[in-house]
Amino acid sequence: MSEFSPEETRRLRRLLDEDDIRRLAMFYSHFQDHGWVDRLREVFTDDIECEFGPYGHWKGIDEVIKNFHGVKKNLGDAPFCAMHANTFHWIEFIDSSEAVGRRQLLDFLLTRQPDEQPLLWLGIYEDRYRKEHGRWRISHMRLEFLWPERHTSEGFPKPFPPSS
Repeated sequence: MSEFSPEETRRLRRLLDEDDIRRLAMFYSHFQDHGWVDRLREVFTDDIECEFGPYGHWKGIDEVIKNFHGVKKNLGDAPFCAMHANTFHWIEFIDSSEAVGRRQLLDFLLTRQPDEQPLLWLGIYEDRYRKEHGRWRISHMRLEFLWPERHTSEGFPKPFPPSS
């Protein structure tokens, strides 16, 4: 007989999936900050779609990787020229292979002088996650920019979690 009830087993599965998704979001930020842009292929689905306000709307893994290389070059093209701190990650499951998440971004530009404001952006990520071949990946990412300039999508903030 199992030590866990069926409900506890279901909850444990969700906790494991939440941990996998949180690690995915952590890797996304670390890979950018380290300058390991090509490793973002480990984070995104092949059909990834990114909506990044002033940075554009990117579709497909090849375009996303190319554009992240461009952003990295524009920010200084060195490891840790920027730091992407994410916090308050809220995850809701649609079913066993799809989930949505919302997390807050504090984006620091570390190439600025000590007497300059290092904070580049404050924003909200809204992600869609998909489990493929037993692994979670980000399939859609929207970044709502809140400060110092506001670049938000129509109707932001939308209800979360979104209704199906």
